[in-house]
Amino acid sequence: MFFLFALACAHTNAVWEAAPPPKVDAPLGSVAVVVSDKRCQEFANALAVEFSMREGVTVAPQARTRLLLNLCRLELSTEIDVTQTYTAGASSMLEKRDQAVRGHGMAVLTIEVDGQPVGMLNSEQKRVRMVREGDPSHLHKRSYIRERVVADVVDDLAQQLVPVPEVVRRRWYKNPEPGTARAFHNSAVDAERSGDLAAAIQFAEAAVDADRNPRTVAYLRTLQSRYGDTRFVETEPAD
Repeated sequence: MFFLFALACAHTNAVWEAAPPPKVDAPLGSVAVVVSDKRCQEFANALAVEFSMREGVTVAPQARTRLLLNLCRLELSTEIDVTQTYTAGASSMLEKRDQAVRGHGMAVLTIEVDGQPVGMLNSEQKRVRMVREGDPSHLHKRSYIRERVVADVVDDLAQQLVPVPEVVRRRWYKNPEPGTARAFHNSAVDAERSGDLAAAIQFAEAAVDADRNPRTVAYLRTLQSRYGDTRFVETEPAD
């Protein structure tokens, strides 16, 4: 019992809030949300509402900064999964049909300031929900999937442009021996919390070298993904 208790207390969690940097550098105090064609209207309506709720952002039709939605796509499909079960010792067969409602949405957002493009973002999101054959709420669930896919795309675009703080939770080991994977992991967490993702990746790589396992590899990949996000800004080439 004591051994199990010691294992349970070998680590805790480090928790903090972090706001990732925006992927496009543009004045965003006042923005106008516009569309290239009617396929983007549903996304534009949701995006205008989302930005109106973000602190420091005002949605105004005549704003210098325009958020142009284009190349939008929103698709819903229903797939039928048939399961056939034969009764033991008999020729009868039971058949069960389930429906998978799948939603797929995507949109590209071009940021323009005074009529000039300064950056471009994109988002692609998917949702799926299982529905029993004959379920009377089938149409309602299709509508729900449609709304959630649009919301997922809009939330992702808004977070890329005007990020809000996110809660970060990391495993933290108590009193690890120096030079071990756990010690390197703690150093990586310290560096990540301070905002130095490059140093955090170096420590996480050392942890993987010291003890390669699913947990150390997963944390390294998480840091590499965050580091890539902070470095990515797609802009138009200068003339």
